[in-house]
Amino acid sequence: MKERTQNYRLSLLMLLALLAGSMSFVRAQSGQMSLQQCVQYGLTKNSGVLKSKLDIDLSNEKRAQTLADYLPQVSGSISVQDNLKLQTSILPGELIGQPGTQVPVQFGTKFNTSAGIDAKQVLYDQSLIYAMKLTRQNFKVSELNVKKTEEQLIYDIASAYYGAQVSFTQKKLVESNLVQVDSLLKITQIQFDNDAAKQLDLDKLTVNQTNLQTDLSTSTTNYEKQLMLLKYYMGMPLDQAIEVPAIDMTEETATLINTESLNNTDLELIQAQREVYSVTLQQIKAGYLPSLSLSFHSSAQNQQNDFRIFSKDAKWFPNSYVGVNLNIPIFDGLAKNSRVKQTKIQMEQSEYEEKYLTENLKMQRANASNALKSNQAALASQKRNIELAQKVYTITQAQFVGGIATMADIVNAETSLRDAQTNYLKALIQVKLGELDLIKSTGNIRTLN
Repeated sequence: MKERTQNYRLSLLMLLALLAGSMSFVRAQSGQMSLQQCVQYGLTKNSGVLKSKLDIDLSNEKRAQTLADYLPQVSGSISVQDNLKLQTSILPGELIGQPGTQVPVQFGTKFNTSAGIDAKQVLYDQSLIYAMKLTRQNFKVSELNVKKTEEQLIYDIASAYYGAQVSFTQKKLVESNLVQVDSLLKITQIQFDNDAAKQLDLDKLTVNQTNLQTDLSTSTTNYEKQLMLLKYYMGMPLDQAIEVPAIDMTEETATLINTESLNNTDLELIQAQREVYSVTLQQIKAGYLPSLSLSFHSSAQNQQNDFRIFSKDAKWFPNSYVGVNLNIPIFDGLAKNSRVKQTKIQMEQSEYEEKYLTENLKMQRANASNALKSNQAALASQKRNIELAQKVYTITQAQFVGGIATMADIVNAETSLRDAQTNYLKALIQVKLGELDLIKSTGNIRTLN
């Protein structure tokens, strides 16, 4: 009898030691990446961001191409012509003393060679001036597109990161609870062998153990999927190892700053695009104005019946000219008039689009703010619930040690605490995602970088 009592007390001490350390699994691990580190990695490695940045390079090259139209245009030419049969012309016979007749005559030489250079410089073309302004505005649009791509990536990485965190925390909770149940099962087996527990207690714990093993497999799979999604957004090789920390279940929600702003990149893009339409309209209208250019031509020509064009006897005849050219548009079939009307319609569409987006963003911000308040209230409720479940669990432990509570009471208290932990975790992730949506709707997503 004394030996059974000692075994029973030993089992209780083991149980108390287990319970004391069962909730301390959240620890910082070496090699873990913070959200800021993941975002910074993604901004330098994600293929979508890198591709969008190439659009800036493309815009730069288009600016250089447009500028080239205002720089001197120079071209050279060389022509060698072998007249296989000279063209015949008909001359009146009076020229050679044969009045009343027509005499066929061939002019020219067998080989005609010429070499020359042409240059042209635009002196004034208002449409080219607006073309330069247009390329600068398109460059701004490209920069905003890069900014938009980066902001969407930050949102995606943060969402995947929080998902990985909650999956990892769930996995750790299940592992901790499974260790606890495994130990309880061993202790109960000892108690059963000493006639201090019933077969029903063993059966209940066995069922609980099986359920937890299934939960562990599911949570492990979910965690691996979330890590894959996170690495995909980051542009990280999928076979590269990465870890995220578990969520601190005592963490307070963040205090959001500047939630009333509408610093939205989509709005900036619409406004920038409307400016593109405005400059395009000016460029089209400038097409009605005359343009002025300067031209220069210089060449030399050689004509002889043999191909010794580089011999010292070869004669070259130079010619050159400088000209000023004034181009005056008169009528283009109303093409520019149609383009003007199209551009004005696009500008009007842009104004309506901006108005619609502004109202939509206000609605998103209001919905995100209301949802966040609701989620924060639910989180506070779940926090009180988990504190109460922990209190009940602690009391039940003491009662069990005192012989008042049964093993079933311990299992029920442990289950209630586990449910409270899971519900609190779900509420916490909803708050984090709600914060993320509100930050995005106000255009402050870069604060996560």
